Amino acid sequence: MNILITGGAGFIGQALVNQLSSNHNIIILDNFLKQVHGDSPKKKLENCKVIEGDVSELNSWELAFREDPELIIHLASETGTGQSMDEITRYNNTNVIGTSIMLDMLNKYNHKVKKIILTSSRSVYGEEKNIEKNKNLRPLSVYAVTKLTQEYLIQVSSPVPYTILRYQNVYGPGQSIKNPYTGIISIFSERFSNNDSVTIWDNGLPSRDFIFIEDVVDATILAINNKKTKNEIINVGSGKSILIIEIAKYLRDKINPKSEIFVSDFHRPGDVLYAKADITKIKKMGWKPKFNILDGLDKFYTWFIAQKP
Repeated sequence: MNILITGGAGFIGQALVNQLSSNHNIIILDNFLKQVHGDSPKKKLENCKVIEGDVSELNSWELAFREDPELIIHLASETGTGQSMDEITRYNNTNVIGTSIMLDMLNKYNHKVKKIILTSSRSVYGEEKNIEKNKNLRPLSVYAVTKLTQEYLIQVSSPVPYTILRYQNVYGPGQSIKNPYTGIISIFSERFSNNDSVTIWDNGLPSRDFIFIEDVVDATILAINNKKTKNEIINVGSGKSILIIEIAKYLRDKINPKSEIFVSDFHRPGDVLYAKADITKIKKMGWKPKFNILDGLDKFYTWFIAQKP
């Protein structure tokens, strides 16, 4: 099968390529954003055809559709709650306009696409309960609004079946350590490695549901193969929450015990305090997380240290 992965050069995209390329023909569309990939990104990637382009531009989608994709995994997205509050146009162009162009292509032109998998976010829930049947969605950031808009656009205008996956906080080996805006496990690790301090906001109260990259890949592949995922919204998380400050302490103790952790009452606009996925639905489909948080952090730590000179 020809599979188009937008944002396929990124953290999750490359993990998917590694698992899917042995049985499928993979095409990736990626703009190799400097914020994520650094000044000298690796553009010659193994086991896939690379199209350098931007999902917010029609010509990039036209190039991608010339490869006759049969499945689109739509990962490409501007991410980062805090940054989204200051770069509204950028987030809207990539996340909303990019998705709109894809849907225009699917509705107006001949193609071979049989399904879309949209990777959405737990951020669409805001502070509300993270369960799929919850219709009281209250996104608190520009990023969250754009992700929910992507969902609505696909639900009302996709001419092909879809699955919407609401990822919780994904982490693991391969996550960008260059991006200062997203991936708090990577951000904390880099700061500790540089002997910098870390400050936990909101009086140390925030908690998150962290889900290991290999589990996310398995859940995404489930959406490819399992007919029960057709036109469904599905949470992807561990089903457990942990205080962010506990994550910081664990990483500090492994990387640099001399680093300091501070607690502040500062609240960043757009942030939520609590997040924990209800994963009852996806477990009934045959998936469950294989990695607990400590095992996952240890795997991340081993990889992170190996990146250092």
